[in-house]
Amino acid sequence: MIYGFAVLLLAGLCQGSFGLGYKNHKPFSWAAFWGIYNIMCIITNVLFTFVMAPKLLSVISDAGFSTLIVPMLCGALWGLSAIGFSKGIDKIGMSLVYGISMGISTIVGSVMPMALQKSFPEKTGAVMFGAGLTLTVAGVILVTVAGVKRDGGAKNSKSGIILAVLSGLGSGVMNVGFSKGNFFDEAFAKLGYSQTALSAAKWMPVLLGGCLIGLIYCIFEVTALGDWKTVAAKGSPFCAFKLFGVSIVWYAALILYGLSVNLLGEIGGTVGWILFNALALIISVGWGLKTGEWKNTKKGTLFIGCAVLIAAWIFLAAV
Repeated sequence: MIYGFAVLLLAGLCQGSFGLGYKNHKPFSWAAFWGIYNIMCIITNVLFTFVMAPKLLSVISDAGFSTLIVPMLCGALWGLSAIGFSKGIDKIGMSLVYGISMGISTIVGSVMPMALQKSFPEKTGAVMFGAGLTLTVAGVILVTVAGVKRDGGAKNSKSGIILAVLSGLGSGVMNVGFSKGNFFDEAFAKLGYSQTALSAAKWMPVLLGGCLIGLIYCIFEVTALGDWKTVAAKGSPFCAFKLFGVSIVWYAALILYGLSVNLLGEIGGTVGWILFNALALIISVGWGLKTGEWKNTKKGTLFIGCAVLIAAWIFLAAV
């Protein structure tokens, strides 16, 4: 159990940090940047999964390719929302987007899998879970309020907040798609594949669905705006290399989260998701402070929100 929480901590660190790569996408236009990033994510995802699980296709064939439909649809919804996440950072900053997005993602991604599987905790566990979830939402609200005060009604705030809300909804559905990959469990156990391989396999259809949607959207936008020239602009090879590094950090967050789910057992897919998002939010706030997003701003509400999130972990760890 302790090992599972340690892996989850690393996952949250990666999840809270990869957004740094979104803050400056020049010389690419936004659409060119996001399209190339999705390509990098597909390459990272597919290569790693097949290296870890070379017989993956035969496992999927035995289970039936129809088993991938729901995970890929969940991924497609996440792909649409991820566009909002990226554009939201441009409009209202990294820490505020994380705050809103992670809060909504926490609720959707933890409660929906339990509802679908009818596996709600009982008695003391239910009380701890309810308290932890309530504190998580309260902490996220406080962080969001701090961000709104910081922006002081900037013209981009309204549209940025809407994009962040949509991002949170899609991110939560993403965890539902991951939970639908349980058909891999028995087959991978028979093949002797590692828990890391299992995590990668469960994520692959979700990520493919999302990244393909994102790539298609970007191709249309780049074409409509005539931004193909930015793909070959000066400095683009370095930016593309940076995006490859960002894709690895982001993918590592998901793989580590999936590994922690397996290590934490029954609570992994629910409590783990809540802690994963809360950790990512605090890490992103730290980066926001370091990069000057909160410069010359009163931070009391922000720090109280982070403290409430830490208190939520205590309850959730006891479920």
